[in-house]
Amino acid sequence: MKPAFLDKILDRMDRLDPQSVAPILIRLVREKGFLETVFDALKEGIVVLGQGHRALWLNRAARELLGLDARFVPGASIEASLPEEFWRAVEAGADPGEPRHSLHRNVEIAWPRRRILQIAVTRLASADPGAGDLLLIARDVTEEHRRAAMTVEQERLGAITTLAAGVAHEIGNPLNTLNIHLQLIERETCRQGACDREKVARHVRVCADEVHRLDHILHRFLRAVRPTQPALEPCLANELLKETLDVLQPEIEKRGVLVEREFGRDLPRLLADRGQIQQVFFNLVRNGLQAMTSGGILRVRTELVGERLAITVRDTGGGIPPETLQRLFEPYFTTKSEGTGLGLLIVQRVVREHGGLIEVSSEPGRGTTFRVLLPIAEKRTRLLTSEETRDARAAAGEKPAPRRSRRAGRHADAKLGT
Repeated sequence: MKPAFLDKILDRMDRLDPQSVAPILIRLVREKGFLETVFDALKEGIVVLGQGHRALWLNRAARELLGLDARFVPGASIEASLPEEFWRAVEAGADPGEPRHSLHRNVEIAWPRRRILQIAVTRLASADPGAGDLLLIARDVTEEHRRAAMTVEQERLGAITTLAAGVAHEIGNPLNTLNIHLQLIERETCRQGACDREKVARHVRVCADEVHRLDHILHRFLRAVRPTQPALEPCLANELLKETLDVLQPEIEKRGVLVEREFGRDLPRLLADRGQIQQVFFNLVRNGLQAMTSGGILRVRTELVGERLAITVRDTGGGIPPETLQRLFEPYFTTKSEGTGLGLLIVQRVVREHGGLIEVSSEPGRGTTFRVLLPIAEKRTRLLTSEETRDARAAAGEKPAPRRSRRAGRHADAKLGT
């Protein structure tokens, strides 16, 4: 894209002194290269749009944010990179009579990965018809939205935490007392040899079962709203998943589901609470099974992704509608007739308390995928030994540090954990 005044200079090149024009052109080329370098260093994506949503110029960040590969050339349309609703808003909101008027929209895109972009569009005032009509500036605000959602969730859960503690105390004590007295009644009934003792004992056992069920619901509620401190220890994800699948094998066979295990080899150990993480796996696998009413395929995959271990559970059930997908981790929200709406909330809480992430994606009619990312026990960083540090300093030409006594050095290393 060449400025209008540069076109005029080129048109009059034959009438100008070459020695006078050459320094000007060199300076313009250098300034153009400098500006492109500056714009490519920005994290915000910048696009100059022409007619037909053609990107006349764009920086490196814009290519990345919009998912444009290396084959994309300036002048091509970027209409497919953003939703139709956005372009309709641009056409309706960018007033040609107000060059300084800006349109601001938050746009969710799914390619190359799901993220939320904050986009500002401003009409350019230029006499050059080829200079572009609109300036588009895009900023990735995915992390900001995630933090805001977490804050809202914490506030929502915080409002019921105090209530939960009081309810647990008030309900827990009567349940314990009731359970004790039911045991005494059953014992006394059997001792007295009453003619209807079997009937009475059966009723007592039903009452006891209901007490245990209420106690179980109460504890699940408390785990959902009350922070817990995981007892971290190295453990193998593949081993925990195998145990989980073995426990659920009767349900797998009953539903006629085929389980495909894609377990990575030689994976590092997780740093996790074995019981809590196994409960996470149990809930995710069972949810996948319950999503498939008449057969299907459940894929369970483990792999190393950077410094985290990824555990993926994918079913081929009916999928989850977008409006439901957004509410999966809300308290008491459930799509099951007998569900409590706390299972996935507990899963999310446990994963976050382990320093991990949980992601979910679904396509109606094709299935749902849960992906858990958890930190590994074997860190890939380490402290250099004293000898390695001295060798590195010597190689860099630095003077060696004063030697410490063996006792002092040992004490310092103990503090650093080497």
